[in-house]
Amino acid sequence: MKNTAREVKHGGPSGILVPLSLLLLLGAVLLFSASSPDTEARAAENRAVRAPNSILGKPLYGEARVKRYARSIGATRYILRTIPIYYRLAPRRGIAPDVLVAQAILETGAGHYGGDSRPWNMAGIKKGGRVGDAPRDFERPRTPREGVRMHVNHMAAYTGRRPIGRPHDRFYDARSAQKARGYWVRRINQLGDGVWATDPAYGRKIRRILNEMGQ
Repeated sequence: MKNTAREVKHGGPSGILVPLSLLLLLGAVLLFSASSPDTEARAAENRAVRAPNSILGKPLYGEARVKRYARSIGATRYILRTIPIYYRLAPRRGIAPDVLVAQAILETGAGHYGGDSRPWNMAGIKKGGRVGDAPRDFERPRTPREGVRMHVNHMAAYTGRRPIGRPHDRFYDARSAQKARGYWVRRINQLGDGVWATDPAYGRKIRRILNEMGQ
């Protein structure tokens, strides 16, 4: 009796006949693996305009607006030169660049560096294993890009994202500490109280800067 099932000839040299139903099954498996819940959630998160308290997602404020704000508060070149770099690097890990710029403004005193941290350390990031607050305890990136990359990677440590390139040593300390807490940071107000900073008002201060950007 003649087999009426549809078959598709394999394109290889052996000329093997593969049932169409098998090809459809393989396609469905590939589609399912490419659109798993985790993958879909990550893609949606990266596409979404962030909520005001969110660290991840697209920025609420564009690069030009953030630059205008930085100039209006008298930010130095250490902030102004890094803003375009934040807008290039942070989205690669789904992190909102305006959040990191606001944090850098807070951490560096708008680029005036009144504390122990020095340029181009944009967020007071210490060397791996250091617990002191002397200038020698802080990382000293050599270029604006290295400073921004370090900042993006440090936030990636807290949010469970992959680093860009080889991370600084403190990345591993931060990631290990956050894993021990049992959750990944998603909101700006989670950064205080001993997570990124000890100041319980740390997140509110970043939010205030962001609010000013939007005025």
